[in-house]
Amino acid sequence: MPKFRYKFKAFSIALAGMLIVIAILYPREIANKKQALLTQVQSDFNWLLRDLNQQLEQLNHFFTEHDDLDAACTDQTLYELRRAHFKIPNIAEMGIVNPNGELICTSWSKLDTPLKTAGPKPARSAELRFFGPIHTSFIGEAALVIAKTRTDGYEINALLPQSILNRHLDDLDRPYNYIVIADSKSGVPIFKVGAYSLPVDNQLFPINEPITFENSLFDDGQSHVLVASPLANLSSLSLLLAINEDALYKKVYQPSTISLVIYGVTFLLLFLLVKNYQKYYQSRKSQLKDAIAQGQVTNFYQLIWDTRTRGFIGAETLVRLNDPIEGILTPNLFLADIEANNLLKEMTYEIIKTLIKDAEVLTQQHKIKKVNINITGEHLKDAHSKALILELNQLIPLLVLELTENELLEFDNQQVMQTIQDFKAEGILLAIDDFGTGYAGLQYLKSLPLDIIKIDQSYVAAIGTESQLATMLDALIELAKTFKIDVVAEGVETQAQADYLIDKGVYLHQGWKYHKACLLSDISIR
Repeated sequence: MPKFRYKFKAFSIALAGMLIVIAILYPREIANKKQALLTQVQSDFNWLLRDLNQQLEQLNHFFTEHDDLDAACTDQTLYELRRAHFKIPNIAEMGIVNPNGELICTSWSKLDTPLKTAGPKPARSAELRFFGPIHTSFIGEAALVIAKTRTDGYEINALLPQSILNRHLDDLDRPYNYIVIADSKSGVPIFKVGAYSLPVDNQLFPINEPITFENSLFDDGQSHVLVASPLANLSSLSLLLAINEDALYKKVYQPSTISLVIYGVTFLLLFLLVKNYQKYYQSRKSQLKDAIAQGQVTNFYQLIWDTRTRGFIGAETLVRLNDPIEGILTPNLFLADIEANNLLKEMTYEIIKTLIKDAEVLTQQHKIKKVNINITGEHLKDAHSKALILELNQLIPLLVLELTENELLEFDNQQVMQTIQDFKAEGILLAIDDFGTGYAGLQYLKSLPLDIIKIDQSYVAAIGTESQLATMLDALIELAKTFKIDVVAEGVETQAQADYLIDKGVYLHQGWKYHKACLLSDISIR
């Protein structure tokens, strides 16, 4: 059953992790795919637009270069018209119209009788213009007339058949709804292939520059992507290309193979990682439990020196782990694992039990009056911890409980505050350990009946330097004096540090200068 529980937990965490990855990557994948498709639509449109613009550019160039082409439809005229007819793509016919609007010459032949055209008479304009569509029996389909008036008033023109749009649309891979050449001002379609529709909520015409619509509802009741732009040499006409969004994005929502692989690998890695971590966690927890049960938790004691009496008046109880392989381990090598595995109370039980055994030697043989032990807020809520502390208090003249500043006590917890009151009633002293390193120091000073402040060794190490900690040290000392609280300086290693502290009125010192932490049996009083 435990193995199944661990696998189920690993499965659940791996599944949750995979879902988080999907929640992050899948929307991005969809957005990237949509953007790629939009880019392809734009690319298709640009290809169509470029092709039309090139044809118009070629026509405009031909019309300009042949402004003086003989309108009498000579052999040279027919040659030039036919050469342009076959050189410029998609042209059905080239022709010349006289100022009366009569067709007199085509790239096919000279007309014996001028033919009245359906279009307007040649306009007095040097720009390209269009009219149509017109229907001619010769090409058998609708055509758009692209024309330019010559300086002599005659018109030279070309017919673009509607079939060019069909051919272009057939060349594209996507199921476009329509391709249209429309009047840039009114939107009236000149050529169209497909079901022409327009946006409902967005004004499209007049078209003066390239434009793209996405997520827009059209008058056919569907959403389309529309790309439109005026033609370069004939801005009175615009090219429009539209595709239904459902058709365009049909396959967007299917995860790619690489995405499925990523999701699967994520799930597998998380499953194995969590499963192995649980194995390690349980294994490590079992190791630590065994270490506590087998008495590997060892008490070391570091004595506290009173510079006024020049004698040791107290001792702090420090924990070590006596590993059978690695030897004596300091807290930085195992305490995090103890806390992570919720074994701090069990370890503290053993520390106090050992201290109860060592109390007589400490107080009677070594004349130690104060003994310090470190506790946390969890100990204040634990009945067994409270009972052991009260039992120890009967054996120690002055028992000091050190609370770390890094942990904010639950001051609104009735049990915590009642336990503190009970301890104070029994004469137990309270101290802040590593004062100045955490965030709860002022709250402790305000809310707790403190007796001692232990200044962290980092401040003591800054003595004689230009560090801000040196300045802050003086402020901390003055703060303690204001509250009339005793101060113990930790980490005193040099005579210069000791002299500075004494000069500031700090007489209780703890550090290697006076005594290194050691086993009870190794304590030597000078």
